[in-house]
Amino acid sequence: MPEPRSAVLRLAAALLWVLLAAGLGGAASAANLILDGSSFETGYDGFSCLLSYSWSKHGLAAPAPRQGAIDASTSAHGRHSLRLEHEPPFGRKGFTPWCTFRWIPVTEGQRYTVSLYARGSHEGQALTVSVSDAWQDWGWSHFSLSTDWRRYNHEITVGATEAGYAWVLIPFPEDGPAWIDAVQLETGGLTDYAPGRPIDLGLRSNRAGKCENLFRVGDEVSLTATLFGRGDADPEVLLRYSVEDYFGRIPYRGEARAVVPSGAAASVELPLGAVPRGAYKATVEAVASTGEVLDFEELAFGVIAPGRKASTVESQFGTHGFPHSVLEECGVRWVRTYLLAWPAVEPERGRFSWPEERAEDRLFLDSLARHKLDALPVLQGTPEWARTQTPAHGGWAKDQSEGAKLPDLEAWRAYVSAVVSRYKDRFHCWEVMNEPTAWMNAEDYLPFLRVAYEAAKAADPDCRIVAGDTAWKNTPFLQELLDAGALQYIDVFSGHFYGVAQAGPPEVKFGGEGADAIVAFLRDAFERHGKPQLEIWNTEEGTYVPSWYRKEIMPKSREPWHRVPDVRRQARDMVRSHLIELGAGIRKVFWFYELYSEQGSDARWIIRPEGMYAIEWDGAPRPALVAYSVLTEKLEGAEPLGREVDLGEKLHCYVFARGVGSVAAAWSWDAGARQVALKLPDRPGLRVSDMMGNPVPNGAVPLTGDPVYIEAPGLSAEALAAELGARE
Repeated sequence: MPEPRSAVLRLAAALLWVLLAAGLGGAASAANLILDGSSFETGYDGFSCLLSYSWSKHGLAAPAPRQGAIDASTSAHGRHSLRLEHEPPFGRKGFTPWCTFRWIPVTEGQRYTVSLYARGSHEGQALTVSVSDAWQDWGWSHFSLSTDWRRYNHEITVGATEAGYAWVLIPFPEDGPAWIDAVQLETGGLTDYAPGRPIDLGLRSNRAGKCENLFRVGDEVSLTATLFGRGDADPEVLLRYSVEDYFGRIPYRGEARAVVPSGAAASVELPLGAVPRGAYKATVEAVASTGEVLDFEELAFGVIAPGRKASTVESQFGTHGFPHSVLEECGVRWVRTYLLAWPAVEPERGRFSWPEERAEDRLFLDSLARHKLDALPVLQGTPEWARTQTPAHGGWAKDQSEGAKLPDLEAWRAYVSAVVSRYKDRFHCWEVMNEPTAWMNAEDYLPFLRVAYEAAKAADPDCRIVAGDTAWKNTPFLQELLDAGALQYIDVFSGHFYGVAQAGPPEVKFGGEGADAIVAFLRDAFERHGKPQLEIWNTEEGTYVPSWYRKEIMPKSREPWHRVPDVRRQARDMVRSHLIELGAGIRKVFWFYELYSEQGSDARWIIRPEGMYAIEWDGAPRPALVAYSVLTEKLEGAEPLGREVDLGEKLHCYVFARGVGSVAAAWSWDAGARQVALKLPDRPGLRVSDMMGNPVPNGAVPLTGDPVYIEAPGLSAEALAAELGARE
């Protein structure tokens, strides 16, 4: 039986907690639809603070540091609040940090109230709050803050919604820090604040920074579970944890106990030790003494090879994302960017505004140099002053581009000349417009291609012009462009080989064919038009994918044809697409996106759980990022054999020469319908590894949908292909 005095103290503490909670609001308590992280007590759990910027701010290409800081010095509820304070140069007009919470199901026509406690750094400081879905806003509320904690609320009625989900958006003030706490979304009118769960559970790793939870081989991996309890919560909690790898195996599991003081937080360390290369998802459940699961949290993490730096070989690998430090370690050597888009660099005729003059763009340029990354700038966009009255003739996005006008051709020439002249010692490849097929026909596009080629070559005779922009075989745009003689103005032909991921794996996503069929078609077309050896680059490719986390709800996609069902499919499709394209002779592939996008049109595109990213919305790596780091490690600088090795029906094998040896990649795309084993040659030094980079025993290697790599030091690509093709 507990000692009477301690029981009284516990009862008093519980009553005090109830009184404090009751002081935070209006009438009777109602369910808070923000289930996780609404009072910021367990770390960055259930909410995210990322940077938003408009399409007109193409120059941004480096992420802001984490903008929101959990603050233990002031709060309205519990022990912590969130300080909304941006770090320069971010936060100026056009670059807005946001706080947002997980997606919440909502009903069209229903009335909701969003409320929060807030205080400003000065009287009258403005704070804005919104509830919206991915594509519609239902109204903004503007509050004038006091320097004391006060509660503010905003009622909305959900209008038309495509997604059926909403999120709470809170932009950071531009004039100094403000603090928020006890955020609530509820059906109907305002009630007392109440956390969404009796216990809040947060989970973090001991690896922080952008693209968080990315470890290197040999690192000690440790997880920390943090719990915060309400006054009526069970103080003793069982923590059950498990770690699942990419292949669905559970290499780690265990239990720990935590005592959670009322109105306070408790943390428990869950050490895992050194973890092999791979992609992992940890799950921790908080279990009451009754056996009820009070909450669970998941955390993705990855382990990659340590210490990779830029090499001197010509790389095939590029992307559109950042941070550049992670790209460098994962083997990315090229970044495609809109840093030098026309509206950004020449906002008025003859007045140029260069990236070096903008602090956020200097970060990008400095980061490129520091991490030895090359860039493919896109010559793109039209400032308002340069628009003519000549209508464009439309393309596949004709509905969206209705009324589009062509740029002034001589103004375009001056822009290209100025940009290439200024950066000719830094950038040597230039792409002429992004997807001109969206709003132009070939007749519209050709003069701008010709003028860009002439102006760029006059400024830098050794530069390379990248253009073409096909996504399929034999489109009218492509055929008309070739017939009009466009190849004389193209040094590298570019495509966006997305295909239709919804139709199936990479081998069939182009109407039953893979990208290798497009390459064969283009090679034939180039030969007929006098440039048989013209290089082909894929400057965009990617898939939409749901989150690996069960709590992240998938909003409706406006491009379902690019969607795959899960992160495992994203990873294997990405690897197989690269292998098919590189094996067929495409020289570079730019993954769209890899990490945080530099092109997010606003927070909806940056933060939403569905995206083409290799990270979760909390910055944790998805399996695709780890698989990509292995792919680049095996194939950087490798030269394709030029033909596929025939292993049998629905089996693929590509061989590449690399240095004084060779490397092959093989897989089955029979969706597990049959088991196939590849018998390997008995050679000293032969190494086999799986898609995550871990060794596979030599001998008969099972072929599944996840490619395996076969490295043969000292053996030519021809010899390795012959031995693999001579299987039993």
